Amino acid sequence: MKLLNDFFSIKEKNGNENDQVYRLSLNAEHPIYQAHFQGNPITPGACIIQMLKEIAETHDATSYFIRSVKNVKFLVAINPVEHAVIDVHFTTKVEENGVLSMAAVIKNEKTIFCKANIVLEEIAGRARNGESMVKSPIETVRQGLKPALQDRFDRQQICVVMPTYNNEKTLVQVLDDVLKYTSSVIVVNDGATDSTGEILKKFAETIEVVSCKENRGKGVALKCGFDCAEALGYKAAITLDSDGQHFASDLEAFVRSAETNPGALLIGQRIIEGLIPSGNSFANRFSNFWFAVHTGRRLQDTQNGFRLYPLAAMKGLRPLSSRFEAELELLVRSAWKGIAIRPVPVHVYYPPEGERISHFRPGRDFFRISLLNTLFTFLAVFYGYPSMLCRKLFKRLIKK
Repeated sequence: MKLLNDFFSIKEKNGNENDQVYRLSLNAEHPIYQAHFQGNPITPGACIIQMLKEIAETHDATSYFIRSVKNVKFLVAINPVEHAVIDVHFTTKVEENGVLSMAAVIKNEKTIFCKANIVLEEIAGRARNGESMVKSPIETVRQGLKPALQDRFDRQQICVVMPTYNNEKTLVQVLDDVLKYTSSVIVVNDGATDSTGEILKKFAETIEVVSCKENRGKGVALKCGFDCAEALGYKAAITLDSDGQHFASDLEAFVRSAETNPGALLIGQRIIEGLIPSGNSFANRFSNFWFAVHTGRRLQDTQNGFRLYPLAAMKGLRPLSSRFEAELELLVRSAWKGIAIRPVPVHVYYPPEGERISHFRPGRDFFRISLLNTLFTFLAVFYGYPSMLCRKLFKRLIKK
């Protein structure tokens, strides 16, 4: 996703080598504003982070990928009509191996809109150490060079499980992005009828591929991916979608949270509510409500598919439902099982309406989710709440 000279343009720049101020002009006619924010446009948080990355690339004449995003504070929404011109103040610190730390503040004369620290890695940075230049993440892995987070993935025995179905337009880019961070990747081809199979053949030497003969739904794809992960010795699996909505750079946030919350189920929480299209927003609130009814816990983003499942703690727990309702089922059953659930802030990108690919069937899938909620309401009374209560009492007895 390139934004420069489209989403925004650079009007002027000032400062010295490491302390810069870039004045930007925002394009209120950009499809992101026109498609989702007509009448009250705001600048999505994911686009702000991408904007900072592109400014760094312009400043250094270097290509970077986002290694991690830290200490993000979205203080005031940036409206391109009211705030057509903004200033980005940033300092940079060059680390070894082509890593750049960037601390940025976005503001104008009256308002501070955002503060963020991001860590960028130069795509060709490894060449400085005498290692060969590589053209793509897959070639990096093939040449034996470790992706940015591989050591941390290996220490915690984490892999990425990616179900995919007819996402040929985005699959290559998503895999390329993920392989910048880890090569521990399992892709489940859920009976795709497009060119997905041919695409995955090109990655076959680098990733694990599980293929289903026919489309059986996301729940079945997750089950197949988890089974494969456990067979390969992994103790946790990060799931993300292949449609390009998730940012691979957020993998670092999951790994960092897993290091401090061992055994917890981690679920992505979209940073800005305004990013979610109205239909998705309603479905998410609906799901949040029923999750609270079934578990007594509150989460803000129960429909987010970007998650870390602690397979070792789940002890063989697999979805019984086959399609989109499986993700809510896994959340509820994990809560009943006493597994801690923690949110992880993540970014999200929603393409314009005409470009968005979704396999959610509003009628059928909403009906299936409603049936699941009805069943879980009954089970919560006779099993869920009693089991959670028994676990709490047992823990108290052990402490005494």
